[in-house]
Amino acid sequence: MKEYIDLTVLDNIINKTAYSIKESKKEIFEISERSRQEISHFTQELHHVKMNLTLMINEVDKLEIRSKMTRNMIQTISDHFEEFTEKDIRDAYDLSEKVQVELTNKRKEEKALIDRRNELEQLLMNAYEVVGRAEALETKVSVALDYLASSLGEELKDQRMKKDVGIRIIEAQENEKKRISRDIHDGPAQSLANIIYKSEYASKIIDTSPNKAKKEISEIQESIRKTLKDIRRVIYDLMPMSLDDLGLIPTLNRLINDMEDMYNIKVHFNYKIEGALTNEMVKLMVFRIVQECFNNIAKHSKCSNVDFAVSVAFDTIRLAIKDDGIGFNVDEKLENPTGYGLYNMRERVELLNGVFNITSINNKGTTIKVQIPNNE
Repeated sequence: MKEYIDLTVLDNIINKTAYSIKESKKEIFEISERSRQEISHFTQELHHVKMNLTLMINEVDKLEIRSKMTRNMIQTISDHFEEFTEKDIRDAYDLSEKVQVELTNKRKEEKALIDRRNELEQLLMNAYEVVGRAEALETKVSVALDYLASSLGEELKDQRMKKDVGIRIIEAQENEKKRISRDIHDGPAQSLANIIYKSEYASKIIDTSPNKAKKEISEIQESIRKTLKDIRRVIYDLMPMSLDDLGLIPTLNRLINDMEDMYNIKVHFNYKIEGALTNEMVKLMVFRIVQECFNNIAKHSKCSNVDFAVSVAFDTIRLAIKDDGIGFNVDEKLENPTGYGLYNMRERVELLNGVFNITSINNKGTTIKVQIPNNE
């Protein structure tokens, strides 16, 4: 006898599970946010400790020179004892003892600053690791939550199709959100926190050390310019306006220029345009595929040169990107991905009914070839 599933009961179970996952997601976000705040705090304190350590090292160096001078003076007195009065001898020994005590104290302070610097650097590493793990877990929880929150009827009709397509799209979306969040946090957010710290420091020393304050203000201005550039880059990554205004090739040229400027990697670009690229979604997806590929190359390949070719025909778009980097084991990387780069590229290509091919040889580089239908 065939047993039927009570959809009301199943829907209730899924709703309760989704609620529990949603609460867990909030807790994960709070852990991640606390770690980000710790990173900001540790970064500021580390900057302050390093500045004090530099000053302390200079003081210790000066005291070591004074200590050596007092020792030489006492040696001179010992060699010519009869030429000095009792007061001269007593003053020399008192000065030597005073310098030695001060040097001992400063060395203790220097060691304490070094220990605190090392401790802060370790705390920063741990905080970054917690943020990374929290973000990865947050992505998985978001995927599970969105999957459970989708239409129950559709789930039961074709679970295989929903798993194969729906989850992939959700994962790609969540990964894109995480990448944008990380870009903003690691770039503009950190820079703004540093600008606030520097401005507070400059306001404190402006009366006592105007020249130093002027230097700090100059550094703040440079930081603001860099932060503005980072914000514009994030906006450009979200939606490159030049793609609509100028077209695919000029936008790719800009991407190449950024790649060469930021990572000192030479990109040899060739393109052949024989047909029109009229589908805006295809155009954007091609740009994203190239962008993701360049990101992977910059982060992992350790290469010096990239050969990049684009061919646009009436019915087909072809991409070929080859670097001279360290290479990797393709099967191992695809089976056990450490990131979403290759996964995102392959998914974008497959969503466009295209063909994605990758070959890589250790110490001989990696080649990625993509073929996508045009005007479909």
